[in-house]
Order: sequence, then structure tokens, then C-alpha cells
Amino acid sequence: MHTGWETAVRAPFFVGWLLALAACGGGESVPTVPPLPAPSALSYASPQVYTVGVLIMPSRPSVTGTVTSYGVAPALPAGLSLNTTTGEITGTPTTAAASASYTITAQNTGGSTSFALSITVNPATQVALEPTGATTLGVGQLMNVYFVQRVGGAVFPAYVDPTLVTWSSDNPSIVAIDARGVLAGMREGSATITAQYQAFTSQLNVLVAGAFLANTVNVPGQGIRRYAVYVPSTGTMNTRSLLVSMHGGGGTGQLQAAMTQLVRLAQQQQFLIAFPEGTGLIQTFNAGACCGSAQTQDIDDFSFVRAVIDDMQTRYAVDSGRVFATGFSNGGMMAHRLACQLADRIAGIAAVGGASGQFDRGGTQYYPCNPTRPIPVLHIHGTNDRNYPFAGGTGNGISATDFYPVEATIDDWLVRNNLNNQATTEQVSATTSCRQYATPADPSRASAKVTLCSVDPPDVYDAANEVVYGGGHSWPGGLRSPSAKSDSPVTDFNASDCLWNFFVR
Repeated sequence: MHTGWETAVRAPFFVGWLLALAACGGGESVPTVPPLPAPSALSYASPQVYTVGVLIMPSRPSVTGTVTSYGVAPALPAGLSLNTTTGEITGTPTTAAASASYTITAQNTGGSTSFALSITVNPATQVALEPTGATTLGVGQLMNVYFVQRVGGAVFPAYVDPTLVTWSSDNPSIVAIDARGVLAGMREGSATITAQYQAFTSQLNVLVAGAFLANTVNVPGQGIRRYAVYVPSTGTMNTRSLLVSMHGGGGTGQLQAAMTQLVRLAQQQQFLIAFPEGTGLIQTFNAGACCGSAQTQDIDDFSFVRAVIDDMQTRYAVDSGRVFATGFSNGGMMAHRLACQLADRIAGIAAVGGASGQFDRGGTQYYPCNPTRPIPVLHIHGTNDRNYPFAGGTGNGISATDFYPVEATIDDWLVRNNLNNQATTEQVSATTSCRQYATPADPSRASAKVTLCSVDPPDVYDAANEVVYGGGHSWPGGLRSPSAKSDSPVTDFNASDCLWNFFVR
């Protein structure tokens, strides 16, 4: 007979015996699972640059080991997603995002590994036609249209080869357009131009009003010289103002009309425009220090312009008291020369991108400047003009002229026009400020106003192609030239509107 105490004492010995037996191989063993190694060497192709609205190519990770889940911090840009099982990034970005680092982590029960992925989301590709919105042509006028795109966040816009664009007119009997994107005004009316390039479509409204004509005039000692004229469609005015507008070196009357977009203004304000043609294989005017064969052969362009004004007054009802002159580049320099030598026939000048050619920067004089009376002078010039530098000197163009400084040109006109150097400055747009001089130095003598408008935009310069995007050597508010290295004008300041307001005030 066993007592309860004995039973209590023997029980622990029995349990210990069973445990010892199991440890010696008695009974069934339980397998042990080894710990899972942490993943390593996670990577993605980096940096990644995407564009709003464009489906991205999936971005897949490279990683060593087993991954049970992926995570990212901070959250990916809107429209993109991370597959938490595969680590693949997919989607279509919906919002532009500056370059940023996104930490992607791959993990399992054994640990984790991370990778910093750089992602930038550029704005959507933008397309437009130049000229923008709408334009006006005369019957017989030609004008290039440009298809421009800015791909995502590209620094510079791209001017698409016009032969790659499909051009069409909804009324080709009014406005025709060829495969090179050249408009032609056929008859008065309006039409819409449609341009298609890849998946993009853009449109331009075109008004055809008035006539763009080719005229000639016999200049004593020179023979027949050519000029074009724009005549607005019939209005109510008995006499009209006349603007003589001179092209730059290598230009034409057609090109000057297109670049300046003056026809639109002339139709609105009902004034006539004469576009003199220069001489030489590369057409230029003899503006004194510049340019080309007109300068080296000492062509008398002063007499030519006088003959154009005479011819216009014979053909049309011109208000002789409202004849003005303007020009671009070499033509702007010629406008300054006309102010010196034709002040008896013109009521004011406006020069764009071309200052005085009376002197070069070295002080050599090319013609005298003794106007018969003070004459209003407006000068417009880009501070980032590399063809005719604002400070003077030799620019990037082919003329090799050591140009006279813009500020020196203005100082000379202050003296000639009996003005002191007290100016009022007006910020007329985000890029442009105008200094206006109107206080006589000697109140007992006649004077005339002088204004300098400096176009000073951010300098976006493509050094590889020698092109300025915004400002440079261009007509503000106008259209770029078709040549490959032509600068693009600013759009927030319109030189044509400015000069007309200067003349009529």
C-alpha cells in the first residue's frame, strides 16, 4: 500500500525519466525552420523623368533575395502607384512635380533593404502656332507659320520642321497654305488654319483685309528701285498717315511685314505702310557704319526713301504731316539716318534693334547729322541682343560692324532735340521699361521727345544653336524670322503698338 506522499514524490522522477528518454531519441522529433535572409541590393533605374498625361513605361526593381512586400515614402507623385507585391511602378502622372527622392523599401521577416529613387514629373507637352491666336494679311501677302512645341519641362521650345506638319485651310480661296507652312492672302475674308503634328492639333485665325502690292520707283542716279506697300481695306478717312518700314540685313519687304505684324495694326488704324527693298544679293540699306554692299558701295538710300515718299503721295492720299519711319536692325539704323537727313519730310522715327550708324564704336563718322528741326525718336532694344549688343561692339551677325552703343545714340539725340537728361521711367510690361525724355534744355528753343524702351527678359539662350528664346535680336510682340538662328520675340510687349502710340500722341 502506497501512501499519497510516496506518489507525490515518485511523479517528478517519472516525468524526468520521460524527458531523458525523449532527449536520447525516444519518441518523434519536431523540425526547426531556419530564419529567412533579409533582401538586399534593391535598385531601380534612376533618375526617372516623366511627363504629365503620358503613360510611363513600368519601372521594375532589381533585388537579391525573397521579398514579401514593398513600400514607399513619401507617396509617389499623383497618378503613379507602387505594386506592394512586385515593386513595379506604373501609371500616368497627373500633376507636375519637381525632382525629389522617394525611398522604396523591400522587406521580409528577416529584414529589409531600401533604395532612393529620384523622380521628376515635367509639365505636359505644350503646342502652339506662331503667330499666336490670330493675324491679319493683305491680299498678296505671304507669311510663315510656325508649329512650336515644348516637350514636358524642356528648357527650350522646339520649332517643328514645317514639312512634318499637316497644314490645312478651311477656306483656301481666302487663305492658302502650302506644305512649308507659308500663308498666302488670296482675297478678303477670314479663314482658319489647322496644323496637325503627331497627336497634336493647333489652329490660327486669319483675316485678309486690304492689299499688299509691289511697286517700283525711278530714283535719279539709281534707276528702278522696288518697294512694297500695304493699303488697308476701304475706310472713311480722306487722307491717311504713312509709315515707312525698313527690313533688316538680308530681309525683304514681305519679311518685314510678317515679323512686325504691322499689317494688323495698319488695318485697325487705317494707315498706309511702305516697305522699301534694299539692294544687293543679301539686301541691305546704307545706314552709315553698316551694312553689306549698300554700305561698301555707298548706295544713296536716303534719296531712295525720299523717292518712295514722293511716289506714295502721288499714288495715294497721304497726310504729308503724318509720315513716319521705322525699321528693324539694319533698317532701324537706317531710320536713325533718316531722322538726321530727312527731318523735313518725316514726323518721327522708331528704331528696333538697330541704333545710330553715324559712328561706329571706335568713333569713325560715316555721315553728318544735322536735322532741319528736332524730331521725335523712339528706340527699342533688347538687353540680351547678341547681334547688335546694347553696349555696342561686334555682335554674332555676319556684318562684322563695331556697332555704336544704344545709350550713346540716345545721348546724341538728347543734344540734337534740345532735351536735358531728366527722364521719367515707366515699367510698361514685365520685361520692358521705357525712359522718356521731354524736358527742354533750353525752353526758348524747339525740342522733340526721345524715348528708350529696354526689353530686359530672362536670358534664355541656347548657346549650341545661338538662339535667344524671348528677346534678343527680334521685334517684340512680332514673329521670328524663318532663318535657323532667329531669336524669338517677347510676347508681353508689342513694339508695333508702342511705336504707333508714340507717333500719334
